[in-house]
Amino acid sequence: MNNLYIIGNGFDLAHELPTSYAHFAFHLYNNYLDDLYEFQDDISYEKFVRTPKEILEYVKDNVWDIQYDEVIDDIQPGSYKEELIKGFAGFLYYISDCELWSDFENSLGKIDYHMVFDNIDEVIREEIGDIVDAEGDRDIRWYKDILESGTRSWGYTVYEFKEVFREWIATVNVDKDRQKERFSNYLNENKGHFINFNYTETLQKVYGVQNWNVLHIHGFRNIAGDEIIVGHRAGEIKYESYITDYDENAYRLHEGLRKDVQLDELKKFLDDHENVDSIICVGFSFGDSDDEYIRALIDHPKTSHAAWLLNEYKKDEVAEQSRKLQRFGIDPSKITSEKIL
Repeated sequence: MNNLYIIGNGFDLAHELPTSYAHFAFHLYNNYLDDLYEFQDDISYEKFVRTPKEILEYVKDNVWDIQYDEVIDDIQPGSYKEELIKGFAGFLYYISDCELWSDFENSLGKIDYHMVFDNIDEVIREEIGDIVDAEGDRDIRWYKDILESGTRSWGYTVYEFKEVFREWIATVNVDKDRQKERFSNYLNENKGHFINFNYTETLQKVYGVQNWNVLHIHGFRNIAGDEIIVGHRAGEIKYESYITDYDENAYRLHEGLRKDVQLDELKKFLDDHENVDSIICVGFSFGDSDDEYIRALIDHPKTSHAAWLLNEYKKDEVAEQSRKLQRFGIDPSKITSEKIL
């Protein structure tokens, strides 16, 4: 039987690796944000993960006017990189209608740019005031220029976010002693190929899987220069202000945070292997941002007739994953579950 394993972040977490987005939050907080709260006794990492809005409120104004050479009250700010990272963290404050860390990738597509605009407008009025034209009306040309100037660094915040994300991934220590006997035995009896949504080498280092047999579809930290892919798959921004330059910078940020889905890489990997009888999902959450991959597997001639096996972790999660596959058109009789990890 030809097997195809789909490996998600739950796999690394089951091996007690600190690879959740909450762990990324800790890295972000501990390395770039904790100095903002040094005089706040009630600030902690646990609170940052549990109630991030209360913490991120401290950096919500950092989304505007990111300057590397600005000096205020004789205080020189941190490096331009650190200012950009705080700017990115500030955007997280404006994410609505979701759990930030538990649904982080989807959250990146839910920044409320209307709220961002309103807050920037308030900051401008408080710090600069209104500049009026000859008729006593607000000088829109001046306002447009200052708003464009203050938001032009938004695209660079995306770059620094991805650099910090890669930096965090590099800190995860994978050692050979983490092997799970149940999965090792299952793997020995059910050989196959692997599509790995993780960035780590857990399969290779812990279970001896060869690199050539694994497609790290979102990037592999062990390959220098390999792009680490993370982001949302939301639609275009629906909000438009009356300031074109602001809208363009918001659009660049939104698109910069979009995940570049690797469907061509997936197709090539499937084309290079034999027909698949069984697709085995281990630690894969079936998040909305990965729906296109599932559709591609269902549509590809090498995998379209495969049965689906879901690792039993939590029964309610398995039930929801099964329902999702059925919504994609998979016959319920071709979906089973088993505890293999």
